[in-house]
Amino acid sequence: MKRIRRSRVAAGIGASLAAVLILAGCSTTVGSGDNQTEEPGTSESSLLPAAEGNTTYPLTLESPYGETILEERPERIAAIVPNAIDTELLLSLGVTPVLSSSMLTEGGYLEEHGAAELDTYEYTVGEDIPIEAIAASNPDLIVTVGWVSGYGELRDYYDQLAQIAPVVTSPESTQRIIPWQDSIRILGETLDLSDAAEAVVAEHDELFAQLREEHPEFDGLTATWAIYYGPANGLQYFSQPGSAPAAFLADLGFSENPSAAEFATDTTVSDELLSKIDADVLILGQSAAASEAEMQAFTGQALFQNLGAVSSGQFVQLPPKTDDGGDLLWAITSGGPIGNTWAAERIVPEIADVL
Repeated sequence: MKRIRRSRVAAGIGASLAAVLILAGCSTTVGSGDNQTEEPGTSESSLLPAAEGNTTYPLTLESPYGETILEERPERIAAIVPNAIDTELLLSLGVTPVLSSSMLTEGGYLEEHGAAELDTYEYTVGEDIPIEAIAASNPDLIVTVGWVSGYGELRDYYDQLAQIAPVVTSPESTQRIIPWQDSIRILGETLDLSDAAEAVVAEHDELFAQLREEHPEFDGLTATWAIYYGPANGLQYFSQPGSAPAAFLADLGFSENPSAAEFATDTTVSDELLSKIDADVLILGQSAAASEAEMQAFTGQALFQNLGAVSSGQFVQLPPKTDDGGDLLWAITSGGPIGNTWAAERIVPEIADVL
């Protein structure tokens, strides 16, 4: 019996944000009982691509909260992470989930990849996920990879979910966010799509290698990613070590801000800490919660204007929405192969302009 060893791929969490991606394919199950396998290349379901023949079922899905057994390759997959990062990863593999969170469209860039047609459960930040709605989707597998603690603790739901269907989770970790590469590899092995998962990772790596080659001026410069939420929640530092924005900036060739670790446990940037966000390049997003007047008042204050990146002109300010209705703040703070690609196409030219 083949097991997914959760210790092989590690990771953690960030703030209440996230992202999503693509379309579907097909599959069929051949045989029954122990060591059941999929016949590579066959297809019957419109929800999954054909099996690759690398994974053997039954498959034990180990987690920090217990284990469940996936008896055969699933077809009906419920992706229930509130920020829908699991849905983005499934779509990037060509898998169409039967259920996703209503936050699926928050980023505004996945509709063209089929996200608008998916069934969703209604999620409100701070509330429990609806177990009844998940059960009603009649899943063969429940996906929770990439779950962040900003949406409550997965351990509080695990036993209820395991009574509905086998549950695939991420390993326990102290990192702030779970690297999507780790999560997609877990999904690839679980769904017999390991080759497809590696192809998604390779395509992402190739794109960012090309961007680094095209922009050698990024190499070695420090960068900060922060978002201003208005007077109520203030400025938040989001490129701390282990975060999705830190990984995004590193993929572009930037080095970590030496002060980034100071925001590892508390992302709030007080006036006393404002100088700590300074870097060779400062990227500041404006949340929809902050009005234009509030943003202008914040960026116009002397403390902000005296930052080296601002006074030297190496400062990029991003609006709540792009001209095409997308949300760069959501895409980069969440981290995911589709969101990263979409964001890079739009933000790299802006960074290059200020350098």
